[in-house]
Amino acid sequence: MTAVAPPTPAWLRWVRLAARTRVEEARSAWRGGSGGVHAQIDDITADTPWPAGTGRDADVLAAARAAALADPAFGRLVRECGLGDRECEWVALLAAVQVDPRWERLLGYLGDDLRPGAVTPAAAALLWRWPPGTQPGPAGAAVRWLLAAPAGAQPWAAACPWGVDPDVVGYLCGTQDWWRFWGGLDLPGEPEAHCLFPELLDELRAAALALTGQGCGVELELTGPRGSGRRTLLAQLCRDLGLRPLLVTDPGLGVRALRTARLLDAVPLEAPEAEAEAEAGAAAVRLLLRATGVRAGCDGPPVRLTWRLPGLDRRSRLLLWSRDTDLPAPAAVREWTMTPGEVRAAAAAVPAGPRAVTAVVRRRLGAVSTTLLNPVHCPYGWEDLVVAEPVLEQLKGIENQVRMADGVLDEWGFGRLTPGSRGTTALLAGPSGTGKTMASQVLARSLGLDLFRVDLAEVVNKYIGETEKRLAQVFDECERCDVLLLFDEADALFGQRTRVRDAHDRFANIEIDYLLQRMESFDGVAVLTTNRKSDLDPAFLRRIRVVVDFLPPSPEERLRLWDSAVPAFGAGGVPVSEDVDRAWLAAELDLTGAEIKSVALSAAFLARGQGRLITTGHLLDAARRELAKRGAVLRTESPAPARTGQATVLLTGPAEVAR
Repeated sequence: MTAVAPPTPAWLRWVRLAARTRVEEARSAWRGGSGGVHAQIDDITADTPWPAGTGRDADVLAAARAAALADPAFGRLVRECGLGDRECEWVALLAAVQVDPRWERLLGYLGDDLRPGAVTPAAAALLWRWPPGTQPGPAGAAVRWLLAAPAGAQPWAAACPWGVDPDVVGYLCGTQDWWRFWGGLDLPGEPEAHCLFPELLDELRAAALALTGQGCGVELELTGPRGSGRRTLLAQLCRDLGLRPLLVTDPGLGVRALRTARLLDAVPLEAPEAEAEAEAGAAAVRLLLRATGVRAGCDGPPVRLTWRLPGLDRRSRLLLWSRDTDLPAPAAVREWTMTPGEVRAAAAAVPAGPRAVTAVVRRRLGAVSTTLLNPVHCPYGWEDLVVAEPVLEQLKGIENQVRMADGVLDEWGFGRLTPGSRGTTALLAGPSGTGKTMASQVLARSLGLDLFRVDLAEVVNKYIGETEKRLAQVFDECERCDVLLLFDEADALFGQRTRVRDAHDRFANIEIDYLLQRMESFDGVAVLTTNRKSDLDPAFLRRIRVVVDFLPPSPEERLRLWDSAVPAFGAGGVPVSEDVDRAWLAAELDLTGAEIKSVALSAAFLARGQGRLITTGHLLDAARRELAKRGAVLRTESPAPARTGQATVLLTGPAEVAR
């Protein structure tokens, strides 16, 4: 079966007929008769026979030009790029030589040269009989739309060779998927019918119709983290407006992407693949709409309108989850701040079990920078925390506020009372060693959050403005990654503002002012600890939702701490202590929880070094060393006090520890 050759495009037939006319003219002036090079040129021009019937060459070429402009592909290229008469001829010649390189010999032939000739403005002027001085320049539409470009050292000389964009030739020849040549372009499928942000969609639609109807181009920009639904929402807008979006993932395409969109009768939707631009902040996705009824070459600069895509509330997350799976939503989906992309990634991991769902969510949320933040291990649970009952109730209240935030703020509508922030901030204040950091670890573990401590040595910088930049990075990363942020020794950062006596005071106050604003708008979970509550600026205390005052442990609490720190048996049931009067130690030694742990650890090493089990004597020796850190001296008549009270513990030093 003989293959049928595709029909010759009208624009290509036009160029070939023009070339055949010039060949015949050159033939009449060529000496030596027919044959040789003449026959070779005849073979090239024989692809396009002369139209039947008689007629002047000018009439034939005029008809061929009209047919080329009526060609759907060539005509659209001319209209959309605003090509003039000479540029039409120029682009058509460049594309024709790209289709059939033999035409380089024909151009040389027209120039009275047996060697192949490059496609130059001089060759085009000879072929099309341009007036003297006519040639493409940098201000022409062909150059502005990157249809063609010079390739020589003197780009605007008449003898400089030119080249045409390969995708333009593919478009003119009807090549399938010609627009994929450069990469970074895609025609997305039909967007989802359900819109997660219907009110914002209505607002976008109204703005687009109002501006384009008034003859203005409009650039609609949505900002938000990756996976927040920016592409989907703009694709839904295109569907509502009856437009076809062209997804542009390579921002370097620039004019080529806009040209491709116009040739496809689409609108460019710019959504860069590499979104390192705002991994922790708001990356932009843009949709460029043209004014209705305005010719391509007359478009003015578009009006840019920007919206920030809101986060998903609890109800929207559960709705999105239910559309992808019938299983109940895990705690991560119910309680964490997640984007639509993260919800869908979690739903895809459902067959692998709950642990896999949580792991996928954590990985999608991203990794927190370890330069400014240090991860803190969370081995403790509520049963390990020994504090006063009122303190424990307040800590449980912090946990409940984090867990129930969506229900109270969204479902009950109390979000109107905190329009600037949805986060939870707490201050844990009290003497050193009373369990503030441990309480932060317990909260993080109970909430299923990773705990990160702010590295003050990295955050605080001597250069003006640098501290604020690093603090902004800390807050942004923790909001995105859904972790618990710990400011240990918070008085170092959140100190009181002072009177401005010099430039140092002014910039120090600017840092505190920035912290005040950022804490108020923080949407995550932050815990501040301090043992100098009075040093904090009062404005911070107003912005902190929960303040918990830790107290030194009571004798009952100290007994629980001694029982936990010095057990009778260790791992595997091995005895580790004997004859330890924990009740006496709790009643007589006024130590904090951290000091009791330190005493127990030191006593364990003492006893192990002696080859014995831990006794009260070892604990008292370790207690003397611990008390010496705060300038106190512990004296006893017996290393192992009896329960009858025969032993006496005396204290000399700045503070009373035992009686």
